[in-house]
Amino acid sequence: MLIKTNMKNLKLILKSLINNEACVEGGRHRPWWIAIIIFFLSMIISIIPVFVQTFTKSGAEFISSTTYGYEVGAQRFIEDASDKGLSMVVRELDDGTKYLDLEQENWNAIYTYEDHYGYHAYQHKDANDKVDFEVFYVSDFTNSVISNIASDAEVVNSETEEVSYTKRSTSFIVFGKFELVSYAYNGTSTNSVGSVYGDYKSFEKGFNILSIENVIIGEETYNHNTITAEQYKPYQEGVWKNLKQLFHDSYLYNRGQLTWRTVLLMFGINAVLTIFMGFMIWVLTRGKANPFRIYTIFECQLISAWCTLSPAILTIALGFLISGFSQIMFPLLLGLRVMWLSMKTLKPEYTTAPQQKKEVKTVDTKPAKGKK
Repeated sequence: MLIKTNMKNLKLILKSLINNEACVEGGRHRPWWIAIIIFFLSMIISIIPVFVQTFTKSGAEFISSTTYGYEVGAQRFIEDASDKGLSMVVRELDDGTKYLDLEQENWNAIYTYEDHYGYHAYQHKDANDKVDFEVFYVSDFTNSVISNIASDAEVVNSETEEVSYTKRSTSFIVFGKFELVSYAYNGTSTNSVGSVYGDYKSFEKGFNILSIENVIIGEETYNHNTITAEQYKPYQEGVWKNLKQLFHDSYLYNRGQLTWRTVLLMFGINAVLTIFMGFMIWVLTRGKANPFRIYTIFECQLISAWCTLSPAILTIALGFLISGFSQIMFPLLLGLRVMWLSMKTLKPEYTTAPQQKKEVKTVDTKPAKGKK
């Protein structure tokens, strides 16, 4: 008997994917806990596209196949910093916090010009009044400082060494004690083409950031001081690969935090929307002559829960197919499903006798509540 009942419930669940009467039947005449299971299952299914898209995002994706010279500027900074003996090593505090071991005074002594506010404008092309790539170290890493850097770029006249400022259109990296950030620009527009915000939590203790210039070619490791002319191209490709890996690793912790925040937010939004749709079903059946006004608000909530499974399944397919709309896919599909149910299955139908009500169709023969 129990197996027969379970099979009947399973059949009704499958039928509810495309049948509105099955949702009504399930919400009114099946155990309430089935609706709760369907509800939570649908909420989990509906956030799968958002979860996958957020959790698989790489910190190196802010740079597309078109780099706008970003890799050249970054490579030359790494080589220059290495030649000047700068140390950029990841250390660990007693509480396990990873940080970049780099003193502001040491950075300033190597890279700061007069009136440059402690920031370094790194020019990788020999051109007057042009900055192609910039790198900064800011021990006091705050959003206001980063916003200021992203707004203006320092320009140094190579002849007079006078400093001026222009609207930001050049890529830059900012290293902080506990965080790092980088923005990429195309060199002409003041709007960035991408950015990454990371930290050092995923780096091994003792990792030297400048070591990304060490590239394995064949069976040997080379840097910019040991490569030959024939090895320059694979060396350059290797440095770029290492740099992208650095940004990927720096983003791992933030990616995890962002993923769970996004997933929980979307779960909450979808859950609240489902409850709201249940309330809407109840409101739409409140007319005095409406034959469905016998539905309680609790039954309407259960009906709404039964309606969620097919929108959730469609969200997986369409969410990956149209990734840009994955966050609004489930709310849109659930709204359409409830609208379809309200206009077809729960649409009041009057007869010549006002008090006569049409029998509510159900999947099985059990009468609706309130019927004789």
